[in-house]
Parts: sequence; C-alpha cells; structure tokens
Amino acid sequence: MNAAHASHSHATRTPSWPLYALIAVTATALALLTTAQAGVALVHEGQAVPWAGLLKARLVDWYACALFMPVLLALVRRYPIRCDTWAHHLPVLLLASVPIAVAKEVIFVAVGNYFRPGVFDLTTLLSEDLSYEVMAVWSFLAVAQVLVSLQRETAAERTPESPPLPAAVGASTAFIDVPTPQGLRRVPIAEIEYVDAHGNYARLVTSRGRYLVRETMARLGARLGSAFLRVHRSVIVRRDRIVKAESAKNGCYWLELASGARLRTGRSYRDAVRLLSESQA
Repeated sequence: MNAAHASHSHATRTPSWPLYALIAVTATALALLTTAQAGVALVHEGQAVPWAGLLKARLVDWYACALFMPVLLALVRRYPIRCDTWAHHLPVLLLASVPIAVAKEVIFVAVGNYFRPGVFDLTTLLSEDLSYEVMAVWSFLAVAQVLVSLQRETAAERTPESPPLPAAVGASTAFIDVPTPQGLRRVPIAEIEYVDAHGNYARLVTSRGRYLVRETMARLGARLGSAFLRVHRSVIVRRDRIVKAESAKNGCYWLELASGARLRTGRSYRDAVRLLSESQA
C-alpha cells in the first residue's frame, strides 16, 4: 500500500479512541435505561427488584452489542448507503444483522452461564428475543452509518485545496496531482475507473485506492478527456471499464464496471449511455 493510500485509509477507516469511548458510554447508558425499565416493571407487578443482577445482565447485553461495532463499521464502509447504492447495499446489511444478532446472543449466554451456570439457554433466548436483537443490530448499523459519514466528511475537510489539474494530454500519460499529508501524489488518469462527487470534493476511484480532490465534476470531465463519459451529475466513468449496461426505471441504466462496481446513471445522460451501450454491443 502506498503512503498516500495508507494515509487516506487511516483518515477514513480507522476509528480513533474517542469513537470507542462514545460507543462504551452509549452502551452503558442503554444498560442503565433498560435496567430502570425492567425495575419499574417488577415494581408494578409487586415484586422485589434485584437491581444488581438486572444491571449486570443489561451491561453484558449491551456491551456484547458494542463488541460488534467494528464489524458494523466495516460493513457500512464496504456497503455504504447512498442514493445510488441503497437498493443493493441495504439488503446486504439487513441480512448480515441476523448472524451478528445470533453471535451476540451466544456471547451473552456464555458470559451469563459463567456467573450463573445453567441459567441461560441459547435456544430459549433465540426463540424469544431474536427479532428484537436483530432490530437492535439495525439500530447500531444506523449509528455506524452516521459515524462513517461524519468521518468521511472530516477527512474531506482536512484535505488541502488541489492545485490546478494538468491538461488532459491523453489518458495514457496524463495524471492528477492529489494532495496528501506527505505531499502531492500523482494519480495517472489511466488508472481511474470512475469519479464521483462528495460534497465540494470529487473522489477518484482506482484499483490502487480512492483519493479526494477539491474540484468540480464539470472541470474534471473536461480534463479527463474523451476516454471518460459523464453518466450522472455526480458520476464520471471510464468508457472501457463499463462491461454491462442494464435498463432501469425512468429511462436510467445500471452500469456494471470491470471491478464489479454498479453505478446508476441519471436521466439527463441516458442518450449518451444508450449510444455507448449500442456501440459496445
């Protein structure tokens, strides 16, 4: 991994200790809240409240959930929910929550039986609580989505202003200077598979990594040259990386790239995409 890619990955993928502290505080707060709720229910039924036992059980319950936050963060980074990806990524995330919920219950039963042997039965808990546990994982997935989005915005804000791009002298020789904390890195245009907009920035997606530059899509489209095609107001794709174009609703298309990425085109660009599809047929 090159230095620039490593730096970018660190900025967008490695959670810092305040993030883990926030997760721990949140899990503790939820444990206290659910302990209080269970206690109120027992008081209402006229029963004695074993506060210490309730609190221990709820702490184990929510800390077991928190243990899976790194997994959930990795899933959200791999399958981000955006306007152009949610239809394919959301089902993956929702289905992945089921084995995570089961694994969480396994941990809860193991810890519970360590302190009170024979009291907790995994089959019984799954039959009673699996749907609730899955919904709890969905909630943590939503939190992970927010955290990852905030991390990416912070990384983009810290990216210095890009210098003027060189003229597109040909996809085989031209490059784009990408600013990094270690200095400028030259990304050959020939390595770029597609470009998508990220707020005031554009993200260059290559097989070697992803890089942010502070540049407009219009200017990038002009600089990249005829080897690229703008297929959406937020997406520019290298023509020879498109392997399939499937019709979608409202005259749009789904483009499948050589890397396996799927991108949705915009209605305003359907004629250009159709012509490209016909020329490649």
